[in-house]
Amino acid sequence: MKLLSIFMLVNLCLGGCATNPISTTPYPLAYKQALKKFSGSAETPASVIDEFVDFLSKLGAEDTASRAAQLYAPTLHFSDALMLTSRRDKVVEHFAGLVQAGTGVEVEILQTLERDADVYLVWAMSAEFQPLRKTVTSDTIGITHLRFNSLGQVVLHQDFWDTGLGLYQHIPALGRVIKGINGRFAVEDSQE
Repeated sequence: MKLLSIFMLVNLCLGGCATNPISTTPYPLAYKQALKKFSGSAETPASVIDEFVDFLSKLGAEDTASRAAQLYAPTLHFSDALMLTSRRDKVVEHFAGLVQAGTGVEVEILQTLERDADVYLVWAMSAEFQPLRKTVTSDTIGITHLRFNSLGQVVLHQDFWDTGLGLYQHIPALGRVIKGINGRFAVEDSQE
């Protein structure tokens, strides 16, 4: 019975955190399809990239949702490991929820890589949130793959980061399960 309860909690948490308004298409396939559908503009000005970097660096600020409404194209591919959508209004709603929940987020851009229409942002994120009763701080690293249209709006936003270590491990019961699984695959640090 206890195992069934944990299983139900895991499903509830994962189902509630990973919404997919596009379809039931797994996100790797959705990403591959988006790479073909949204080729992006190879002529994205540095100022457009800088504006997005500024937005990401101030994630959780009061104007996050309104800035997202300006930065993202009406139709796009957006996947941040918590949500997969093709609609700007869902992206704006997602960022508004972050602000309304009082989630404190600090994102430091470690590196920006550009190649043709592709922009990759390597980042470190610290997020403070309250999964149940206690506020926790989660530190994680990740990469965001971006493509912009000719108007300078994001048409492809694909995040790559470990939500298990960065987010889910802090949820009671679920966190213990994730830590246990990670422990089985842990690699010993070699110090010479």
